[in-house]
Amino acid sequence: MKKLCISTTLALLLCLLFHETAVAQQRFKAGLIFGLNASQLNGDDSAGYNKLGLNGGLRGTAMLKDKMDLVFEMLYSQRGSYERFINGDMKISLSYIEVPIMLAYKDWYQEEGNYYKVQAVGGFSYSRLLEASAYGSLHDAEVVNFNDNDFALTLGFDLLFTKHFGLGARWTRSLNRLYDNRKHVDELNSMLGYFLTFRGMYMF
Repeated sequence: MKKLCISTTLALLLCLLFHETAVAQQRFKAGLIFGLNASQLNGDDSAGYNKLGLNGGLRGTAMLKDKMDLVFEMLYSQRGSYERFINGDMKISLSYIEVPIMLAYKDWYQEEGNYYKVQAVGGFSYSRLLEASAYGSLHDAEVVNFNDNDFALTLGFDLLFTKHFGLGARWTRSLNRLYDNRKHVDELNSMLGYFLTFRGMYMF
């Protein structure tokens, strides 16, 4: 919780900085993200994006060209996996601070509101594990060996209804393993994370 409080305070200061810069230069924008993750872990002996979790935080945008932006975010992100079996539930819960850095290509200009209605985004993200727990899985005793760092590829799109408000979706795939059986118990499966994000955003 201490790490989360420190990260949240720094993120709020960053948001205020971007907001002041936007007013002065009109080349930077800041906003809020609020949404939901649907995640799974490849290697946990279950299938489907069944684990739901919160996704939300701050977004900063630097306008590079007329139709291209650099997007960077600081998010609180809950992931993991979940499966209901006849003999009981299996659940792996993971909480992260996530920092995606992406390029956004915008199109469908709206003259009346002076904004682009759609944008495609793609890039990479770094996440730091804050908390992990597991029950009913083969990896329950190996939670302490879960990787603290997650590097991932992320792709998605946003649809804006006004200059300030929009909805978006993301697909994210980890590039490194959450659990690596080559380093720990090789009788267990290695695990790799995937998740979908559905979210709203408000830009100042």
